[in-house]
Amino acid sequence: MSIDRLNQGNSTRRLLLSAVACCAFLALTPAGSAAEENGALEGHLDWGQTYRITAPVAGKIEAIEVRPGEHVDQDTALFRLDTRRVEADLRAAQAAIERLQLELNEANREVEKAEDLYDQTLIALREVELARIQQATVAARLAEARAQRDRARADRDDATIRAPASGRITRIDVSPGQFVNPALAPAVLAVLGSGDSMRVRALVTPDRIGSLSEGQDVTITVGEHEFSGTIDRIGWELVGKDEDQRYRVEAEFSPGDDAVLRPGQPARIELRTNS
Repeated sequence: MSIDRLNQGNSTRRLLLSAVACCAFLALTPAGSAAEENGALEGHLDWGQTYRITAPVAGKIEAIEVRPGEHVDQDTALFRLDTRRVEADLRAAQAAIERLQLELNEANREVEKAEDLYDQTLIALREVELARIQQATVAARLAEARAQRDRARADRDDATIRAPASGRITRIDVSPGQFVNPALAPAVLAVLGSGDSMRVRALVTPDRIGSLSEGQDVTITVGEHEFSGTIDRIGWELVGKDEDQRYRVEAEFSPGDDAVLRPGQPARIELRTNS
């Protein structure tokens, strides 16, 4: 009886050891291996396009119109700079234009008068030439004043910094009252991620890279959501350690307005079989 009990105990221990070994093997198996065996690639989400918002002109930040995490449409006002100096430059340029326009009108009359007198042989040709030189000089100064006005208008428009595309504000790095100068140090005011299209970045083993092609249709799964997409980019260089080098693969898709997705979320790329 003691021998039978000993054999039964040994059998039980062997079963337990086998179960532990199987669990350890599964725990050591890479997370993406099972998915890759089924033809899917495990990856994570990223924005389709990321914009770093900078100030095109120098000035003091007067107002911040958005908050981190807020969704904005294209051309939405994000920041407003102090425009007092620009408004003063614009008024000065407009005043110069009005004054020079009067001078040009007078110069035009002087040219006409000089030409009439020359036709009557009452003055020399040199007098006509001097009148024309004065006319051209005033016209050039007027054109310069108009250019200064147009530049001031452009600076005034650029003082309102707008979203280059629709997307979500992920970060704001400035505060009201802060002075920014793109000529000295182009500071990044904010970061905007465009969610009209999003990407899934994944890694694929060298033995599978030949089965992928850019433009290939795929199904992208994020949680309970499924989207149709295409492989947008396939890397040409291996990344990772020597024993586990892989290629980068990116798939692009349009999430629509219903799904709220964030960069970094796990996602799966499932390859479609062409029938």
